[in-house]
Amino acid sequence: YVLSTNTILNIRYGITQQDFPETRESQGFDLSSLGFSSNLTNLVAKNLATFPNTSFSSLLGLGQIATGDGTNTGLVHSLNGNLTTQRGSHNLHYGVDARLYRAFAARYPYDISPQLTFNSAYTNGPFNTSSAAPFGQDIASFLFGIPQGQMTRSASYATQEFYLGGFLQDDWKLSRKLTLNVGLRVEHETPVTERYDRSVKGFDYTSANPIQAQALANYANNPIPDLPVSAFQVLGGLQFAGGSNGRDLWSQPSLVFLPRFGLAYQLGPKTVIRTGYGIYYDTLGTNRSPAIQTGFTASTPIIPSYDNGQTFAATLANPFPNGLQSPLGAAGGLTTNLGQSLTVYPTKRVQPYTQRWSFGLQHELPAGFLLDASYVGNHSIHLQVNRELNASDPSYLSTTGASDEQTINYLSQTFPNPFYGLSSVYGKTITRSDLLRPYPEFGSIQEMEPIGYAWYHALQLQVVKRFSHGYTLNVAYTFSKSLDATSFLNASDKTPWYGISTADRPHRLVISGIWELPIGRGRAFASEV
Repeated sequence: YVLSTNTILNIRYGITQQDFPETRESQGFDLSSLGFSSNLTNLVAKNLATFPNTSFSSLLGLGQIATGDGTNTGLVHSLNGNLTTQRGSHNLHYGVDARLYRAFAARYPYDISPQLTFNSAYTNGPFNTSSAAPFGQDIASFLFGIPQGQMTRSASYATQEFYLGGFLQDDWKLSRKLTLNVGLRVEHETPVTERYDRSVKGFDYTSANPIQAQALANYANNPIPDLPVSAFQVLGGLQFAGGSNGRDLWSQPSLVFLPRFGLAYQLGPKTVIRTGYGIYYDTLGTNRSPAIQTGFTASTPIIPSYDNGQTFAATLANPFPNGLQSPLGAAGGLTTNLGQSLTVYPTKRVQPYTQRWSFGLQHELPAGFLLDASYVGNHSIHLQVNRELNASDPSYLSTTGASDEQTINYLSQTFPNPFYGLSSVYGKTITRSDLLRPYPEFGSIQEMEPIGYAWYHALQLQVVKRFSHGYTLNVAYTFSKSLDATSFLNASDKTPWYGISTADRPHRLVISGIWELPIGRGRAFASEV
């Protein structure tokens, strides 16, 4: 909308909805036709049952799925208002950007049939540390009917976040040859909320787990030399959104500031130099951080044996003799997912951001060629990295730099499990390495922390043959180096490993062209059409 001769207002509203449905072709499959007992078939509605997702360590699997039956939906409302006004040598831009993000998920990959895995866990030997054969031992597990895997009872979720940004930019023509661009953007992103409070909200590192007293009493009967009874602790557990914990899944800074700076100078009739710097923030919202529904979605693992294969409790015909665990939701408290793996977000998070800068030169060459040469740099900070919270102390690990069978056997030695009987997932024995974990009542605990960083440096060269005689030619070459610290070499490391990025592509050459066919009005052929 034209407000005046030098002011234009542009307002836009948009709504975008994306649905991602998935249904396996085998839906309605009769599980009893494969020999499964009624204990399993009664767990699944017959019209929804599907062929089991089955995998082998040395063969292709059966019943493959992508992300699970059901539907994921993304919904975005966006409202943008931009005002551009010309005042003397200043070209001013103002704007507001408001967005509402919603995500709805109802996926159940292993609710309507079990996930079955066959490997060498119970068919290798003669020792439990013996290496597996390259082929055959997974088939032996299948023939003996010794599966591993899981089934689930999955919950749906509906998450939401709100984003608001505002900006001001001034394109200031200081002289005929010099233009300065200065701008500032301010952004506000609310933490994600889940409509029904069916989500994890961080990990409690210090509180005593409710099973600590009984586990300590059990451990006192069979302590190991490495861990005195006085040092044995059973701490930690999941926290949940809602109630006194608040509905936000985490907290984050209310405002972030994104300055921008640019400069263009005409060095000569055919030469221009450009430079610029800016900060760009990423989001933590629904697209990056879906709700974690541990406790609301219960996974029941297949536990073939509680005594390392001396006897078998679960078989292929009846993989869940005790049925499936029912989700307790937040009522499970710190005892949620005992003996299993956890994934959590920190309760306090910061947004990752990138600093970008460039310096370049453009020069017009004879015959209509244009040369563009630029240096581009990029430094990313607060990248999200998965850290293992439940790693054994590195002092117990080998430092030989090679496979250390003595240390492996020492750490894999088994002892009476102080947690046996406190949850159905615990076996009668536990390894030394698991007892020495900070939170021995759990498996792996992955927390996404903003501790990663990355660097990028590049020389970008481009030669363009401007459109003439019916064709244009573009040749671009990039010589670059990309380094990052976004993963750990060892689970117990304090900082992520910094080195060449897996996305590093030192050399990149792109050649493209356009040729306008000499056909049509004003052309060599069919010019009168």
